[in-house]
Amino acid sequence: MANPRVTPQGQAMGKNATRLAALGLQRLQAQGLADLQAPMLRQDMCKTCACQPNTVPNGCLQTQLDFLKSAVEGRPFRCHSPKDGRLCAGWVRARAELVANPLPADAMALIDKWDYSPPDEDTR
Repeated sequence: MANPRVTPQGQAMGKNATRLAALGLQRLQAQGLADLQAPMLRQDMCKTCACQPNTVPNGCLQTQLDFLKSAVEGRPFRCHSPKDGRLCAGWVRARAELVANPLPADAMALIDKWDYSPPDEDTR
């Protein structure tokens, strides 16, 4: 059964997130930063990373919009899978690419209009 959170628009954005993460990883590797060890960073992408192809987060429009907005704005995207508070490895990679190659102004204007989604769970 297909997951209702996965949409064609989300999948299209997910392909872009995967591409941004791959480009960012290449950029980090070229600078000798890909193996940076820091307690707040995940070294590898989770199995359910927003940048991991063919996962629900990679095809969920809401997640992809939140992910892209956070990567563009430099707001940390915390790893959701183990919920351990570390930065998402896909986000670090995508952020590296977006710092080097910012999105066009018209894309930025659309991203600015997006409000982050509320959490799925009540955190009280």
